[in-house]
Amino acid sequence: MFGYRVPAPNEALLISGKKQRGTDALQFKIVTGHGVFVVPIFSRASRLTLAMQEAGVTEDCFTQQGLTLAVQAVIAFKVGDDHESIAAAARRFQGDQSQMATLVGRIFSGHLRSIIGSMTVEAIIREQQTLGEAILNASKAEMGKIGLSVGLPADQQHRRQGCRLHSGPRRPPPGGGEPGGEHRPSPSRPGLGNGPAGI
Repeated sequence: MFGYRVPAPNEALLISGKKQRGTDALQFKIVTGHGVFVVPIFSRASRLTLAMQEAGVTEDCFTQQGLTLAVQAVIAFKVGDDHESIAAAARRFQGDQSQMATLVGRIFSGHLRSIIGSMTVEAIIREQQTLGEAILNASKAEMGKIGLSVGLPADQQHRRQGCRLHSGPRRPPPGGGEPGGEHRPSPSRPGLGNGPAGI
């Protein structure tokens, strides 16, 4: 039917162009689970995915002992189903939804480095499930601010975090430089620091 839009079960329609009522009204109307008429010219409909997505993270992390670990993880995330979460995610990602995985990876990486930095190699290997849960719990509040909920994919539940030692792990010399060589700063990406990544 002309002008009638129906969102898929795993997406939300965002209808803009019509003034919403109320002091706390959004600049768009959120529609899920049913269709709605969108009047051409006066209104515009866009779609926001609510499907489960994945972000992969590979980080070189220093342990409490000063050893370097290459840590790999897969994070499953999605936009929350409630209107508050959908509104927060729409404001942040409506222009480019591909940025969801990028930002999730940055947030997760910050907590990953911070928590692993407080643990020994032995504890990391022995308590991988506890480590995974600690990182997820630390990330939840930050993720919630942008309308995302985070967990682990079903096929990852049995192994949680994947950790492996670099070949020839070393303790960085004082000052963080290479022995007998010039200083080589650890790789970094925009928005990443020693602590949780900011939004």
